[in-house]
Amino acid sequence: MDNVSVSKGVFVHKGNYKIGRKQRKCKLSDYLNEPWYLAYEKIWTSIQNAIEDIRSNMIQQILQDLKSFVSKVRDKSIEQLGNEIQTAILLTGVNISDHAIMFERIVYKLKPITQHIAVIWSRDSNNIKNIMEESIYQLIYDKENEDSQVKKSQCTMRSLKSWHQKNCDPSDPLVIIITDFESSSSAVLHDFILILSSYLNTMKFILIFGVATTLHAIHRSLTYNVTSKLNVQVFHMQTQINILSDVLDNTIFCKNIPFKLTGRAFQLLTDIFLFYDFSVESFLQSYKICMIQHFYANNVNSLCCQLQEIEGRIASLTDADLEEIKKLPSIERYVQQLKERDSKTDPLESNNFKETLTTLLIQFHKYMHRFLIILRCLHNLTSTLPNAPMGKQLREYYTKAVYMKNLRESDEYKECLQLLSFLSKAEFISKLYSILTIIKSSKDSSMKRIKAVLQDHIKTIEAASLEVDITPADIVSTSEKLSRLQLKQKLLKMSQKQSRSPYKQAQQDVINYLDQNVFAIYLVNPNYVPANEIFCFSDGNLAKQHIRGSLRAAIHTGLNDPQCYLNCECCKLVNDDAILSTLPDLSIIYKLHLESRKLINMYDWLQAFLIIVDAGNDAKEQRDVNPKLQARFTQAVAELEFLGFIKSSRKKTDHVKRLI
Repeated sequence: MDNVSVSKGVFVHKGNYKIGRKQRKCKLSDYLNEPWYLAYEKIWTSIQNAIEDIRSNMIQQILQDLKSFVSKVRDKSIEQLGNEIQTAILLTGVNISDHAIMFERIVYKLKPITQHIAVIWSRDSNNIKNIMEESIYQLIYDKENEDSQVKKSQCTMRSLKSWHQKNCDPSDPLVIIITDFESSSSAVLHDFILILSSYLNTMKFILIFGVATTLHAIHRSLTYNVTSKLNVQVFHMQTQINILSDVLDNTIFCKNIPFKLTGRAFQLLTDIFLFYDFSVESFLQSYKICMIQHFYANNVNSLCCQLQEIEGRIASLTDADLEEIKKLPSIERYVQQLKERDSKTDPLESNNFKETLTTLLIQFHKYMHRFLIILRCLHNLTSTLPNAPMGKQLREYYTKAVYMKNLRESDEYKECLQLLSFLSKAEFISKLYSILTIIKSSKDSSMKRIKAVLQDHIKTIEAASLEVDITPADIVSTSEKLSRLQLKQKLLKMSQKQSRSPYKQAQQDVINYLDQNVFAIYLVNPNYVPANEIFCFSDGNLAKQHIRGSLRAAIHTGLNDPQCYLNCECCKLVNDDAILSTLPDLSIIYKLHLESRKLINMYDWLQAFLIIVDAGNDAKEQRDVNPKLQARFTQAVAELEFLGFIKSSRKKTDHVKRLI
């Protein structure tokens, strides 16, 4: 190696940056002023506000209870607390990722009572040293006086005790929040609690455990020697499923949010929630992705807005946007029907089409409002039936209504109508009154008519008798002379004729009215309503690609065609089978391995790699391989093994085995 001066490698370079110079502001993207983005932003802001209200209401009670709990501990003296650590157990539910926001709010709520709060996650509790250092460091750390801070390695119980005597009031409790109890080591928590309990005569400690499952997790993980030193109070959180129901009620099932998830897209999001993660935050992010897919670069969907904004949005559309709207399948069908009714006027003419479009958008708003009201009525009427054929949650009814072509043709729906006829008079009347309560909340004229008819039916049912009248015609007289055939026919008629009480008849009339005149008219699938493409997103396959991407498919695409991700001209392939020398080594190795069988000979693989990479090879076998090329080949093979495409073979040492 030649002698190289170190000074040749280091140079002072005068840069352009000067201290105090303001950085340039980033230029805003052009799409921020596009109609589609403005519509998306407005709707998403409304959704976020609704979600924020839900979060506040959801944990408001538990925050108040925790604040009261900590305040009582602060007001008591150390002698009154005895030798027990005051402990609050939060039964938070199974998904810890949703609870980061909740614990942030707990800390914010407890700050006025005590400034000394430590939040410990499972990653900080691998061993007793880590959990002690992290807890004490967070309790001691002072943002306002950073110069006086200690290092984590200096954070011990002795330093905490001396710091507490100098800087804290004896009544101030030290709060330590263990966010995910089940994920923390039970042995570490065992020792941690015992250490804290040995200092209870000088410092007040409050432990807050976030428990995802049940209270028994505490007793399973900790011994009696430890639990006896805890004075436990339990706080219950709302379950994830109930939280999701509240979210849906204030977003998808709310008339103030014009954007709706329907069909396979809605079913996909709820299935992911119920069968994979139980995460409301993940559901909201997936919901946001669907909204982006619906609105992105499509000014037509800017018409997804409130009723009062429709005329202004239509006026801002260009001729190209109007042409796009005319191509929507539901609009095309509707226009064709208009032409068949009235062939004189052209519904596609600019002014006529804008009037037609305005009418369709207003009608869709009214349709969706009625749809949600009547769906709630059906849910209220049938959700408590035995075995709940259509489910117990409103989202289950919504899924069936927006996914099936005709809800009334389903077996579950027919079974529900049959079970309704078996209800007692008092129970059936109470259900009808609950439906009236739902309908009263609507000012729609159609709902008012339904309300009036139902009130009449309720009066009839209340006055109806439960006794069955048997007429003389229903009795076969012994004096009546009938042949065997006549007697058989009369008995058959009598068996087919169902004797009903006045109440049963009135009950059946109400059920038939609701089935034929209410549910059949207002529970039409939104995908069959004109202009549904503007308001509804139902493409489950498109949503699945972005929400639950296929990792293996993405790796195959990247290795088989690197230009797809690298966007460089040197990697551009004429066809998928081509192997260029300019491709990355890993890509070359991967494409060669696809041409092999179950076992791959390493020597043959190397020779094939050299033929492609070494341009002057002329397809000759190379015995003396360039060390650099061999190193590149070895590294690429190791990377392919790391990705899980190959593994070493025990049968032949100079071969590797394909895994896929």
